[in-house]
Amino acid sequence: MRRLVTLFRMLLLMELRHPSVLFWNFAFPVGLLLLNSLIFAGQGPERGAAVAWLTAGIVVLNIMGGAFLGDAGWLVSVREQGILQRVQASPLPPAVLILAYTGVRLLLVLLQSALITAVAVVALGARFAPAAVLLAGVVALAGALAFVLLGQAIAALAPGAGAASAVGNVIYFPLMFISNLFLPTAMLPGWLADAARWTPAFMLVDLVRPALTGAGAVQATALNLAGLTLFGLLGLLVAARWFRWEPWR
Repeated sequence: MRRLVTLFRMLLLMELRHPSVLFWNFAFPVGLLLLNSLIFAGQGPERGAAVAWLTAGIVVLNIMGGAFLGDAGWLVSVREQGILQRVQASPLPPAVLILAYTGVRLLLVLLQSALITAVAVVALGARFAPAAVLLAGVVALAGALAFVLLGQAIAALAPGAGAASAVGNVIYFPLMFISNLFLPTAMLPGWLADAARWTPAFMLVDLVRPALTGAGAVQATALNLAGLTLFGLLGLLVAARWFRWEPWR
């Protein structure tokens, strides 16, 4: 347990001291929320509700970006630097490294989500019940775990950091626009809106948004939960099957 706590603290400090992590995980989502609130929320009596709707989408967008653009690249990077080989040869169990990093990622999700929600309330006039915020946080954490596993699957298959970044971006940017995060799917062609419902980002936001705002879900909660579970299991199976300690030769 002491090794796990020590490694957790070290990884957390490394994350928080990295300028790009601070920008993409904290400044970027806040800026995106402010920008989209100006575009979509307007200034009328419905502004608070519109901002609340956007808040859930930005929280999920941040989770997705952390997995596809952050987690995948991190694992490939430490593999290419030979860190994983040294861990394999050391007395440190590999599971401790995995648990510590996963814990750091989930803590960052909590911090990011809290910041996004606070900005929505203080600067943009959104209103959330404390119980709703707590429930949405639990749902977001559970969904974040599935996305972390998907990010690790990308890292397991990618031969290098450049490939991991490219694959992550190819997945991330289309899902950003079609998954009902800040662009309503009603704006999409019918066939694309129907296809988007099967993406993990759509399923997660369709769980987080009702929990946070009390709005109705687009599709059945059981379907969203089952879909995210299957995506998480798929990520786990791929990561376990093709995981490599050493860099690709």
